Amino acid sequence: MNNSGYKTKQRQAILDFLIENKDSHVTVSQISDYLEEEGTHVGVTTIYRHLDKLLEQGLVRKYTVDGTTSACFQYADDEEGCKEHFHLKCEKCGKLIHLNCDHVSEMCRHILGDHGFRIDLFRTVFYGICEDCAKSQTV
Repeated sequence: MNNSGYKTKQRQAILDFLIENKDSHVTVSQISDYLEEEGTHVGVTTIYRHLDKLLEQGLVRKYTVDGTTSACFQYADDEEGCKEHFHLKCEKCGKLIHLNCDHVSEMCRHILGDHGFRIDLFRTVFYGICEDCAKSQTV
């Protein structure tokens, strides 16, 4: 029996979820929960396999913080020019902010020119608390 149509439907469902949440970093657990809610049971191993293929195709980005935290994934929206700027991720609400800043660009040029190290903007994320969450903490 040929399961390739089913696998294609699984892959498309995963990609659709990533596109719907393109301004967020999502975990495999969130993808799995979404698929379950939609009535599609997909094992975690299968989700990772589909994500690996989407990564190879350049449709998805993978972010890892450290060796203990689950990796996050994001749809690679070329229109956003995500290879040309840093990202800020709020640790409270999960908001992902695209950072276009001349000061940060100058820092990249300094690091490359003075230290010979090229920063991968595609994978670099600064973690902290966004302005909205910071305001709500002081209230």
